[in-house]
Amino acid sequence: MATICRETVVDGYNLIHKLWNPGGGESMAALRERIELLLSAYRRKTRRHVTLVYDGGAGPKPLSVGGAIEVIFSGSSGTADRWIIDHVKSTGSRADLVSVVSSDLEIRRYVIAWGGQWKSSESFIEELETLGILNPGKVRQGKRRTPESPMKNGTQQISDAEVDRWLRLFDKKK
Repeated sequence: MATICRETVVDGYNLIHKLWNPGGGESMAALRERIELLLSAYRRKTRRHVTLVYDGGAGPKPLSVGGAIEVIFSGSSGTADRWIIDHVKSTGSRADLVSVVSSDLEIRRYVIAWGGQWKSSESFIEELETLGILNPGKVRQGKRRTPESPMKNGTQQISDAEVDRWLRLFDKKK
């Protein structure tokens, strides 16, 4: 039986870079506004709580539209990746109610190890298209490295089981 997610946590800049070409003429503030509109529509259609996490200090006031989403800036002392990992860990036995959207492999490993659900940004984009929230023609074109492909330097990835084993080992040392 599939677990129903109650919260979707989105790695903001990761998804922006998969959707559009930052630096292609549109400001990052405009791209953040566009993603907030998309996620607000996603929130309305799915009725899931959406938390959008960005790296860095507080930005401009988040867009406030119907179907509002929660926008978090990680602050100057941390990253969005760390915030997301810590958030999933803090949910404890209820981590299975959290779905994280990011193509970052480190986030993937930790989310799965703590019992949360993970979805790549590319898969989430497909879901937005299926829901009719995103027009397929609006996504940037070009070859993208998928989370399942080898790292650029040619090293092998460690398995999820091995990551789980290491996380359990280090967690017991605390």
